Amino acid sequence: MEVFTSLLAISVCSLAAPLIAHIVPHRVIPEAVLLLAFGIAIGPHGLGWAHLSGEIEMLSELGIAFLFLLAGYEVDLGDLRSGHGVRASVAWLVSFGLAFVVVGLTLHKPLNSMEAIAVAIAMTSTALGTLLPILKERGINNTAVGRIVMTHGTIGELFPIIAIAVLLSSTSIASSLGVLLVFVLTATLLFIIPKQARRWGLKIVGLIHLKAEGTAQATVRVTVVLLVALTTLAVQFELDLVLGAFAAGIIVRQLLPSGRHELDQKLDGLAYGFFIPLFFVVSGMGINISAVAGQPQALLMFLVALLLVRGIPVFVSTRGQRPGYHPLTLGERARIGLYSTTALPIIVAVTHVAVGSNAMSTSTQSVLILAGACSVLLMPALAAITQAKTPTSDMDPDDPEDREPPLITPDATKNEDTTETR
Repeated sequence: MEVFTSLLAISVCSLAAPLIAHIVPHRVIPEAVLLLAFGIAIGPHGLGWAHLSGEIEMLSELGIAFLFLLAGYEVDLGDLRSGHGVRASVAWLVSFGLAFVVVGLTLHKPLNSMEAIAVAIAMTSTALGTLLPILKERGINNTAVGRIVMTHGTIGELFPIIAIAVLLSSTSIASSLGVLLVFVLTATLLFIIPKQARRWGLKIVGLIHLKAEGTAQATVRVTVVLLVALTTLAVQFELDLVLGAFAAGIIVRQLLPSGRHELDQKLDGLAYGFFIPLFFVVSGMGINISAVAGQPQALLMFLVALLLVRGIPVFVSTRGQRPGYHPLTLGERARIGLYSTTALPIIVAVTHVAVGSNAMSTSTQSVLILAGACSVLLMPALAAITQAKTPTSDMDPDDPEDREPPLITPDATKNEDTTETR
């Protein structure tokens, strides 16, 4: 009875959050922040209407798995191999180095301790899964700025996930790298086999597409099987499950390019309809507000550290970048840096690992998660203010409206008229 009562309270919060977010003028409060706030209110540190049982925590794990599945699903491997991807990778490596400098100066703990590593990883993350709906709502996900943010967001999730798997594992770094290599090879094999099967024209692939719209929902079920398989594999290898979920999303994106529109709608309905909002509410239920109130300076310091460690390297890396016909303006670079400083899911994941290993206190975890929630609230809002006050140069050669008109000479017009007459 307690499980269903908790699930009912969480479901009501999941329903109320988007309605309130829509009512608030200009949608300045992201839905994820409201979900976390509702989780705090109904959780054991609040009104006590919902409790963290094993069943609820299992559903929350599926929620974070779906969040990273959709994040991986939006990854464009071509962008990662381009100059944008190289810039984003260098920016993350600089952020990672700066994070250890900040941790060494403020945390007063050995840099090789699990808590220090966990805090450093949290500072370098970007909440791609949380940013996606915000970028889509503002209509900038397909602009030049939006695509660069997506590239930095991809690196800001992929590299921290790998760092969690290697640096926070209970085994040695060499063993963790070996296990990670085995996992990557297995995931690559899972990618190659279906691709070859489709190339050979096996009937099973045709059946999957044929049943995609019926009650079987074969495409969605294949995606879920792949998600569960890779997350299970990651857990079996003692890696974090977000690595498996992220890999599953990348694989699905590459295997089903022609059916993306239909699959987008179905996965969004399944993930954002139940699992992802449940994950955010449950994350809020674990936040102890009284513990955070006792150390407000820590919350403020972590937000400033996020800007210093993550935002500034991203801002500097975009200097001279030309996604279209014109280089990015100062305002666009500032927006990219602010959006890239938005962090939450990785913070939840990395603090969960650290607390589970008794390397971090729950009060520190609460401070970091609440700081991540504040970044989701503040950074996109600051980016919107920056966008309103500065001009844009989003010239996108792939957008017909942004293409420069062809140079038409009198001779060309004459030739065209002659051809038309003939």
